[in-house]
Amino acid sequence: MTVTGKLLAIVVFVAIAPLAVFAFTAMRVHERALDSDVLELHRKSAESGARAIEASLDAARRTTGGLVRAIPWVALSADERRGALTLVYQQLDDVAAVTLFDADSRALESVADDPSHRHPPLVPAIADTFARSIPIADAREHGAATGAAIAVPDDAPIVALAFSIPRGDAPAWTLAVALSLRAACGELHLASPPAIAVRLEDAAGALLCGEPAPAGELLSASADAHGGWRVVADQSRDHALASTRSIRDQSLFWAALGAVAAIACGLVLAQAIRRPLRRLASGADAIARGDYAHRIGHTARDEFGALAATFDRMTGELERKDAELRAWNEELQGRVDARTAELNDAQDQLLQSRKLGAMAALTAGVAHELNNPLAGVLGLAQLLRARSDLDERAHKSLASIEREAMRMRDIVAQMRSLAQDTVRDAVPLDVPQVVAAAVDELAPRLASGHIVVERALGERAPRVRGNAAQLQQAVTQLVDNSLKAMPSGGTLRLAVRAIEGELVAIEVADTGRGIAPDLIDKIFEPFFTTKDDWRGVGLGLAVAQRIVEAHHGRIRATSRVGSGTTMTITLPVMRRGSHLT
Repeated sequence: MTVTGKLLAIVVFVAIAPLAVFAFTAMRVHERALDSDVLELHRKSAESGARAIEASLDAARRTTGGLVRAIPWVALSADERRGALTLVYQQLDDVAAVTLFDADSRALESVADDPSHRHPPLVPAIADTFARSIPIADAREHGAATGAAIAVPDDAPIVALAFSIPRGDAPAWTLAVALSLRAACGELHLASPPAIAVRLEDAAGALLCGEPAPAGELLSASADAHGGWRVVADQSRDHALASTRSIRDQSLFWAALGAVAAIACGLVLAQAIRRPLRRLASGADAIARGDYAHRIGHTARDEFGALAATFDRMTGELERKDAELRAWNEELQGRVDARTAELNDAQDQLLQSRKLGAMAALTAGVAHELNNPLAGVLGLAQLLRARSDLDERAHKSLASIEREAMRMRDIVAQMRSLAQDTVRDAVPLDVPQVVAAAVDELAPRLASGHIVVERALGERAPRVRGNAAQLQQAVTQLVDNSLKAMPSGGTLRLAVRAIEGELVAIEVADTGRGIAPDLIDKIFEPFFTTKDDWRGVGLGLAVAQRIVEAHHGRIRATSRVGSGTTMTITLPVMRRGSHLT
């Protein structure tokens, strides 16, 4: 597969495929959530419409029933009964007619006239239907009842309210009220969102009032109302999920746009990679043919530019080496003897290097031999300085001799310490006391150097077995290094803590200048130093490491340039019957 094909495959699987999966998943999740929300909205609309119908009928029953029971119908004359019927008729604007029936279901009196035209008309076409729908039997048995609704063309349905009028021992009369549901039907429209069609249906599913069902596939919900009626709220599925289609179309559009952009970027990137690769390939072919004068000359400021520059440098170096080899081939016979001599010299240098290594191992053995003449030099210099007949120049020279002799004495002492790989006179030790003694030894220098000392010595730390003087020397060396790392003052923190009951850790942390990462692994090498002062010998940390290892411990350093250095010594906890060899 070419570079272009690989880049396009990467673009497809890394950019386009996740985008398409995300868009499809988001669309499906949104569609499910929208279906659920729309159905819940329809259910609430249907329940709200059903409650409106029930509330309208209950209000009409209470208002009309209270008035009917308050009127003494049996004691009224014919004119008074008509006046009473008129009073009931005018009680509610939605009453279409009021009729009084005798015990044989014959109409005694009826009022349906409305000079003000506020009441709905009871047209003759449905008068007979209304009379047959009055639940007279139920009214006589239960005191009040509601009959079936009568569909009125182009108007709200009419429902019959029947009330029983007792007449002592005589059969009861029935008062029927033709009540229009136009107010309740109006509330159906107002209580539902504009996009949802809400309607009232009878038990057979016939439309009583409201909006007819939309065409097409529907999202529908219903709620039961009075007398087997039900309120239905539905909406065209296409209209309800219009936002989902919009999201889907937008997702597909942006996915396609992202795919086109990603492919275009992949092609541009592939072309940007192929051009320099072709130049590199042609350069490699030229070198294979022996044309070392060929140059790529790619000047872009990117990785390919750097690679081209490196390639050109390599070609130039090869050209130069080739010229040298050609010249050397011409002189080869005359220079064989010289190269042989150089090889012998190299072997001598290798032997010399081995001797130097052996001398480093023998340094500890001869260090004490240096102390005797060094003591003589130091003593003689001090005696001569005590004379009063010396001039100032001689006095300065003797002072320099004394100072350097003392420095040599310290170096010899450190070299002797470097050779020590065993612990002398090991005894149980309290590590906090050893650390405190090392700090107290350097207390004057710490104070004069404006170093703030923080101690967290953990007085209950487990004991270790070792030599107090040697461990104190190791800690003193670490404190001394920290002091020299903070020439302008700082904070020195010393801590002693137990590690899981197996080890005791000594931490010496400073806020000095720190150690570069590439030097951190070299600081324990003999004669290596990071101090700017030329007097730094580079044996202190090597001696400290030697002492710690002799105590079967470890020492490690962590540091950040400009933030300080932390040296950590870990020693094994003393066990009953344990000893160091």
